[in-house]
Amino acid sequence: MSSIANSVKNKARLFFAIELSQDLKNKLEILQKSSPVFAGRPVKPHNFHLTLQFLGAVPHQDIHDLFDSIDTPNIKPFELSIDRYAYYPNTEIGCVEILEGKQHLKQLKTHINQCLASAGLHFSKDKHEFRPHITLFRESQPIGDILQPLDLSCKVERFCLMESVQNEKGVYYEVLEEWPVYEPSIKEQFFGIKD
Repeated sequence: MSSIANSVKNKARLFFAIELSQDLKNKLEILQKSSPVFAGRPVKPHNFHLTLQFLGAVPHQDIHDLFDSIDTPNIKPFELSIDRYAYYPNTEIGCVEILEGKQHLKQLKTHINQCLASAGLHFSKDKHEFRPHITLFRESQPIGDILQPLDLSCKVERFCLMESVQNEKGVYYEVLEEWPVYEPSIKEQFFGIKD
């Protein structure tokens, strides 16, 4: 059952994100456990994701307006490469960063913000430059070779709206709705054309 229906609060903590495949989550969990690059509080593997746009606390009655405001962008499915570790000292986050695919993620983020603005839905602007990353540790410090190269990748075909839900086991990120990044034309569908 949806956390929206169960929540006693009248607001939900929401963000747009890329939900990662289970295969990539498994590989990131292995990195997290076997590679001593950071010491800190590990993020639970089921919560691994890539944030596109944080919205904050949104009244429950506005959530369906959010769903309706988002159109399918015209961004063909693309590859992300996870090439390196990164550490953000201000927030004490140990993470992995995206290099290849970063420009497509920026386009997707811009599309989301344009859809929200067109629907009259306004949220606070990001204070920092967009650095797409997947958080592995919070309240962390680097303790190992942060410069060692990584070689992970995934294909992005969808993006989603997620809610941060607090329960007795801690924080859990739940997908509320998702959208494709690209809608093939009739011709593409008929002839099976890809890319």
